[in-house]
Amino acid sequence: MTGTLLIIDDEKDIRLLMKEIFDEEGYDVLCASNGTHGQQLWQEHRPDVVFLDIWMPDTDGLTLLKTMAHDDWLEHTTVIMMSGHGTIETAMDATRHGAYDFLEKPLSLAKVILTAERAFEHNRLKSENSAWRRQQPDQVLPLGKSKAMRELRDTVTRLAKYTMPVLISGEAGVGKHLFARSLHNHSTRQQARFSEIHANELSHNLAAWQINQDQPSLLMPLKGGTLVISHLDQLSTDAQNFIATLIFSANQQDELAKKVAKLDIRILCTTQQDLAPLVEKGLFREDLYKRLNVMPVMVPPLRQRLDDIPELVTHFVEQSVTQEGLPKREFSEEDFNILKQHAWPGNVRELKNLVQRLLIFGQTHQLTPTEIQQMLTQKHLQHYNEVQINTSVPLKQAKEVFEAQYLKKLLLETQGNVSEAAKTAGLERTHLYRKLKTLEIDPKDPL
Repeated sequence: MTGTLLIIDDEKDIRLLMKEIFDEEGYDVLCASNGTHGQQLWQEHRPDVVFLDIWMPDTDGLTLLKTMAHDDWLEHTTVIMMSGHGTIETAMDATRHGAYDFLEKPLSLAKVILTAERAFEHNRLKSENSAWRRQQPDQVLPLGKSKAMRELRDTVTRLAKYTMPVLISGEAGVGKHLFARSLHNHSTRQQARFSEIHANELSHNLAAWQINQDQPSLLMPLKGGTLVISHLDQLSTDAQNFIATLIFSANQQDELAKKVAKLDIRILCTTQQDLAPLVEKGLFREDLYKRLNVMPVMVPPLRQRLDDIPELVTHFVEQSVTQEGLPKREFSEEDFNILKQHAWPGNVRELKNLVQRLLIFGQTHQLTPTEIQQMLTQKHLQHYNEVQINTSVPLKQAKEVFEAQYLKKLLLETQGNVSEAAKTAGLERTHLYRKLKTLEIDPKDPL
């Protein structure tokens, strides 16, 4: 499910046309022909996005917007105002009272769809930040008693005091995003917003992030916070220039640089690849690489810190029991020794997934070495050999389950290559990214 969208407009043709379009896009669509009915639906269904007409017979949209804003209904809803007789003053008034954007009639259908996508992305950032603020993390700093991890914890604590950009590198699954979160959580920005975005997604949706006069930038909700860009080596040239603007703005005097500097956003980047060869080939900006590499953080693979496994396993068990409601099971020293003999190509992420599977499929409180050995050697694709069809659920839900299974198997077969997966599935890459995000599937760890 993409999300819930409410259309409040007294023009029947516009309501029906917009409903048809957004139904095709996979949204849950509600419609109201006047402000009174619109307010009722808004309060009953708490939509993610509202398209609100300004001029209606019973009440004007601005009055309804102000009422809902006063009652804190905009906390989880993004509002897009519409009008055929709008003025700059009207648009500014709507923005002051919490509207995300303002569309003039006659509506451009392409712009309506694009604005909705950006509104949902804006909602995601708000929701992500709220969840981060509510979270009481049981893992304040990355775990492990090895020398490498002790040194990295010291580095995190030291770098958290500053605002410089940081490049965090390491193999897939080592937990680079945890170090980024720790840097944010130990800094003075901890109450501000924290957001992560894949380099490919940023590259293909760059216009929504850039600061200009035409539409709100997705940077705005991150003011004073932290933006993490993963898989930095996949950043397009235009996106590299955009990130360079964010990082070097303090040293420039033009109007755009001043606006960016006022946002005060800290940039953290992660990568699995060595960027130096890309710089030599002219595929990555040398000045940007050098600035990011002033204080690099290298997260070692799990095979180089096997002594950390018992502490990590204990943490993952407690986390799974507390957050996922899984049954608790005990690991013995013999179990830990078996785990230390594994190569761990998927690093800490692979260990976490293994622990969860052992908790899910276990029959006894005490684990056995045989269980662990069998789980370590079983084929990852076994789960997908047969699609189980549950006819007791609605078609829409069954479709979501099938899509998730299909995309997970496809990503496993393409080794997490989203471009190749999108080509095979017959989808635009940006559309596949949105679908993966909706289904909460990590391209690099689809299991």
